Amino acid sequence: MILATQIRVGNILVLDKELWRVAYMMHVTPGKGVACVQTKLKNIMTGKNLEQRFRSSDKVDKAILDHRKMQFLFAEPTGFVFMDQESYEQTTLPQDLLENQAQYFQEGIDYDVVFYEGTPVGLELPLTIDIKVDFAPPELKKATATNSLRPVRLVNGMEINAPGFVKTGDVIRVNTESNEYLERVL
Repeated sequence: MILATQIRVGNILVLDKELWRVAYMMHVTPGKGVACVQTKLKNIMTGKNLEQRFRSSDKVDKAILDHRKMQFLFAEPTGFVFMDQESYEQTTLPQDLLENQAQYFQEGIDYDVVFYEGTPVGLELPLTIDIKVDFAPPELKKATATNSLRPVRLVNGMEINAPGFVKTGDVIRVNTESNEYLERVL
């Protein structure tokens, strides 16, 4: 149990025996009345949204999660298959559970899969990931005076803005939280 003021975005809470991920949190202190924590929650299993207000003194049940390093193997119509590196057991995570994270899956890469009481409830991506550039438009001559960004397409289908010196075939580092170019690796 934690105090409502300790709730952070990304936490998973247990409310009425269901798991809810905190999508938004704001501590409100009105001039008159009791301070409270306003949250927007998303049910992990059903995808249902909920706005919930807690008093600052309320205690909430934070889920105790188990993190396991698992290797991404392949995608199938029902979800994404991961393999535990210690037991070699395979686990399929449903597509709707992973939302926009699937674009960063690469075969052979280890990811941190989150379990609650033996059931997979999510996945934590690394902060950065290296991806090969599939297509970059040719660099404009005499355009080096300013640091201009241009759209490039990555092998996973994503389009991001990158500096003009990035060419087709380069490997770049991308921030998985903001989907932004960080640096050229190779």
